[in-house]
Amino acid sequence: MEHIPKLSFCITCKNRFYQIKETLPKNLSDNKFFKDITEFVLVDFGSQDGLKEWVISTFSKELNEGYLAYYYTDELPSWHASVAKNTSHFFAAHDLLVNLDCDNFTGRFGGKFMIKNFIRYGTDMVSHQFSSDYGDGTYGRIGLSKAHFISLGGYDESFEPMGFQDVDLISRAQSIGLNYKNMYNAQYSGSIINSKSEKIRYCNSELSYDQMNLLNWEKSYKNKQAGKYIANEGLFGIRKNVFNYLGKEMEI
Repeated sequence: MEHIPKLSFCITCKNRFYQIKETLPKNLSDNKFFKDITEFVLVDFGSQDGLKEWVISTFSKELNEGYLAYYYTDELPSWHASVAKNTSHFFAAHDLLVNLDCDNFTGRFGGKFMIKNFIRYGTDMVSHQFSSDYGDGTYGRIGLSKAHFISLGGYDESFEPMGFQDVDLISRAQSIGLNYKNMYNAQYSGSIINSKSEKIRYCNSELSYDQMNLLNWEKSYKNKQAGKYIANEGLFGIRKNVFNYLGKEMEI
């Protein structure tokens, strides 16, 4: 019997309750018939807008089932996209990892859609659910097997807090021989559009989004020229002072 891989949607959030209250209930509902092969991993980086209380009180059933995994930590006082994304991917339990920004929608049966494509094309690929419309919020929807994500060292944490981290991850994945597959389908790639200023609101940086993006592009280019495809020396994400929904510190 063919092994059916399981998939983790990896979500990060810092003071975006106003958006995740729209996306999370919809995403959980749209994938509930396949909860045996799908999970949602949400890591909350010190939100002060009521996110934690809302998640725990609203989704007790999903949390107890393991369909939704919720973790929180205060170890990232200023937003850093690579660190945040790496942390949610690190705590994911399943074979396949798909980044799901907190303003993204999976669409009905979106997890099944991705699993079917990984079965079809194999796990030696990097999937991308990008519409080709820059700025519509779909560029970050990147999928990799957990094994390949680990081998790549995740997103580059030496980058500036925002910009180019998604392009860099895809580029490094291709450089180690993974096949790029664009799997955009409007049914499975909805998003709430954010401005650049909104994206960097909690970065605590004097740089603009475009300035950070340029600096990260330069670093990515130099790394590629030097044949450096593994980020963070293979050790990524926040791994201490991370707590689950019951308040228990995670043991690594």
